[in-house]
Amino acid sequence: MRILFVNPNEIRHIEYSDYAMGGYIRPFFSPALGMLISMTPNHHDLEYIDEIIGEQVDFKQRYDLVAITTTWTIQAQRAYQIADGFAKKGVPCIIGGNHASLCIEEAARYASVASGMAENMWIQILEDAERRSLRPVYRADEFPEVKECAWFDYLKIKKAIDNTQAAIDPINGLARNMRPFPILTSRGCPHTCKMCVTPEIYHRSYFAIDPELLEEQIAIAERHFKPFMYMFIDEYFGHDPRHTSACLRKFREARVKYGVQVTPNLLCEGDLAKELAETGCVVASIGLESLNTEVLDEDFGKGEPSIQEGMELNDRNIETTYLAAIRKCQEAKLPFMLFWLINPVRNTIEDMEKIVAFSKKSGAVLSSLNFAVPLPGTKFFKEQKAKGNILSYDWSLYNTFNILLKPSGGITAEAFQKAMHDNFLKLYPIGNIPGHLMGNASFSIEVLPYMVTSVAVRLEYLKKLVEKTLPFPFPLPFMPK
Repeated sequence: MRILFVNPNEIRHIEYSDYAMGGYIRPFFSPALGMLISMTPNHHDLEYIDEIIGEQVDFKQRYDLVAITTTWTIQAQRAYQIADGFAKKGVPCIIGGNHASLCIEEAARYASVASGMAENMWIQILEDAERRSLRPVYRADEFPEVKECAWFDYLKIKKAIDNTQAAIDPINGLARNMRPFPILTSRGCPHTCKMCVTPEIYHRSYFAIDPELLEEQIAIAERHFKPFMYMFIDEYFGHDPRHTSACLRKFREARVKYGVQVTPNLLCEGDLAKELAETGCVVASIGLESLNTEVLDEDFGKGEPSIQEGMELNDRNIETTYLAAIRKCQEAKLPFMLFWLINPVRNTIEDMEKIVAFSKKSGAVLSSLNFAVPLPGTKFFKEQKAKGNILSYDWSLYNTFNILLKPSGGITAEAFQKAMHDNFLKLYPIGNIPGHLMGNASFSIEVLPYMVTSVAVRLEYLKKLVEKTLPFPFPLPFMPK
């Protein structure tokens, strides 16, 4: 069969708020689709289209199957447009990913649906597609239980990327090689955080990849892609310390650079920060999320933010935890960035300002201030919907820079959105760029995100103001569309 794999772009809105920003770090290829490509038997002809970098789907092409991911809810509406476009041509489509997995009835209106982990259902889907008899829905719990970690076959992925016959925006196309290259050491997570889709998909399952296989993957990636840096896409990196150490040794031996997302608790325990620094990590993204214990515990479901047994849940201990994690990074000379979430229902503008002050004093090379997103299917979504706090069910708005929950204290959503925008800019003053360039991270990979973010947020705001007065879009190179 001729099979097309599509990573859909988001549908952008400019009328929601002048102060709504957009975009987030996108990997070199979609990990979800990369996994499916890796599992597909060799006799099939595979193509991969990434709309996010400007590749364009051609509905005139004839495919035997089109597989579309909705890893992010913000991709869902475009995924449905693509499925609908191919359905009109008689081309069967299957939609999977986090959003479709948790919104089955909605996604099934446009295509067949693969709900849950696809490892043990993908071959059945292919066989049904060959017989032109796709089921309306494939549910992971109807197939044998997944018991091991899938892996990326980078040679197959490269072939699928090279096979594409899609037209591509040449300017945005240059950005592909500037994106972090995805790699796995594990899948799943043992925790049940309310905001996260992972517990709903993996049901607390956790699978680790064989470090020897990881070594092989790095070698293939270096030979055929030569990534400028790798990005661990584990849902919960570092869960098994011995396995983590074995994997990190493979990166040190390969002499490659990588970035990782990690919790403050794991950084506080043992010598993980030192291990990361010594094995090629150029930046650790630390998910601090909030300085407010009620947000962490009651809203996000983070039950144990403390680092020592017996510590109670309070602001002092949370800040102690965060400072301990930061100190570990500083002692190891490991560049780090901080990731924060604002819940308008409980957080105040003063909370934002405290986060900005904490971040600026921390020494982080980058800090990310984001709105909490009530992702459909999560406990957080169900709670906020039941309370009447959700402002919009337009999935195209569901990124972390749009306010989606009603603020408390009588403040309007627009005023709260503006406060977020203003505080975001405080994290990235243009005047601080020379200082970053003259610092310890001079002209290194750690400085680039700071410079790009500082300029891009301002450009996007100006772009929106121009588009509100013009009857046509106003594209800027390398800016999200």
